[in-house]
Amino acid sequence: MGSFFKSKKFRIILCVVALLIGVMLYAVTQDGHTLPTTGFVGTVLKPVRAVSNQISQTVERTLDVFAKSKSYQTENQELQQRVAELENQLVDYRKTQEELEDLKGFMGVKKDHEDYVLSDPCAIIGYVENDPFHAFYIDQGSEDGISVYDPVVTSEGLVGIISEVSQHYSTVETICSPNLSIGAESSEKKESGIVEGDVTLTADYQCRMIYLEKETTLKEGDLIVTSNSVGIFPQGYLIGSVQSIEPMDSGLSYCAILKPSVDLESLTNVIVITDFAGKEQQDAEN
Repeated sequence: MGSFFKSKKFRIILCVVALLIGVMLYAVTQDGHTLPTTGFVGTVLKPVRAVSNQISQTVERTLDVFAKSKSYQTENQELQQRVAELENQLVDYRKTQEELEDLKGFMGVKKDHEDYVLSDPCAIIGYVENDPFHAFYIDQGSEDGISVYDPVVTSEGLVGIISEVSQHYSTVETICSPNLSIGAESSEKKESGIVEGDVTLTADYQCRMIYLEKETTLKEGDLIVTSNSVGIFPQGYLIGSVQSIEPMDSGLSYCAILKPSVDLESLTNVIVITDFAGKEQQDAEN
């Protein structure tokens, strides 16, 4: 190794390095004037400058993304808030539409039954806990003229009766409950029976019409309405339609499984019939 530093080759290399350093120092002191040799140095250093420029541009783009990300995040939050506001407006619009449709139907009930005295539309505010027969609460009570045993309806049909009343709310027992016995008849064939709820049917929001003769002519699709055999309900109000005819457990008579005309599962508003023609007479008879 010591012989290399003393060799002619080493002295040549040392001279070249010294020359290059001298040229670079001279170029710096010439106020922007360069020599041809400087171009050689620039050529040598060109790849280094290219890599440096690329790194610089990448860093600059990365910093720009980070700088804009906060702006994007704020804009995204604003858009999400606007979407939520529009969704709420849509829900309110649909709710208003439903209420208008209900009101239109309730007005139809009054038009078709001029003798009815109706409450204002009542909103369902909750359901009776642990009641398998779908009893619920409405937002009107005794101060609104509602009494126990008043029929509860929609424009589609019978819902049930008022079973309990407080000052500002009431409890509604639906036609799915076995506690109700509703005098009923076929709207066409005039076959009669009693509509009541049954624990085996309530999960499907169904009820049944019992005490049908073995020779019953009722069939699927026939409409069942209230009769005047029980004075709680006005005559001729739609209850539901026949789904099937089945024998009773005793085997002595048949029953009709009914689908209520009112969709009890999606019900939101009802009205209460507080009075109707013949009610006082029927009350007196009972």
